[in-house]
Amino acid sequence: MRVNILAGGPTEFWPDDLFDQPGTWLGADRGAWYLKEAGIEFDLAVGDFDSLSTAEFADLTAHLTDTDVRRFPPEKDFTDTQLAIKTAADLGADEIKVYGATGGRLDHLLANLTFPAMPGFAEIAERVELVDQQNSVTYLLPGEKAVRQISGMKYLGFMPLGIVDNLKILDAKYTLTQPKSRAIMWSSNEFINELVHLSFETGIIVVTQSKDGGS
Repeated sequence: MRVNILAGGPTEFWPDDLFDQPGTWLGADRGAWYLKEAGIEFDLAVGDFDSLSTAEFADLTAHLTDTDVRRFPPEKDFTDTQLAIKTAADLGADEIKVYGATGGRLDHLLANLTFPAMPGFAEIAERVELVDQQNSVTYLLPGEKAVRQISGMKYLGFMPLGIVDNLKILDAKYTLTQPKSRAIMWSSNEFINELVHLSFETGIIVVTQSKDGGS
């Protein structure tokens, strides 16, 4: 089952085909408002909704049933997007696409990019992809892995979360062997063929695929 999450990031970062995506929708905080305003059917709204005015929140709750709005206090351990990802996983999603998670506040962006480092999220990290107009972000757990090039994406990046042991990037444009890697972005790599293979023994790897703006 695929679940799409729309977070509350700036709309100019949305991919052009955002609302043509298959799967069910879940709104995170202001993302739920965006879904309602766009006339998109969605199953749940999750967050503290502190980005909505009182009138906007009343309008949102009138659009959904009480059980479809899961409101949390602002003083909480997880961001709204992290809560939405956890909710999607709890619903049984084996594919979770997150939109509206980039742009805007830098602390929100970093929290969204590094969510697998939070307790209880590592085991679902490989199900999640963050997508915007220029970028795709996915996550890998230890083992022998292959990354497939997304159509239109030119650049490839790898960043450890925490400590990663015995990282080997085997058949990208720039190969790499690192006995122990920390949170450094190995950026501006490229595909030679459709797949790039890598392996590592511990930790989590953030994988980015990107293209230049306007392309």
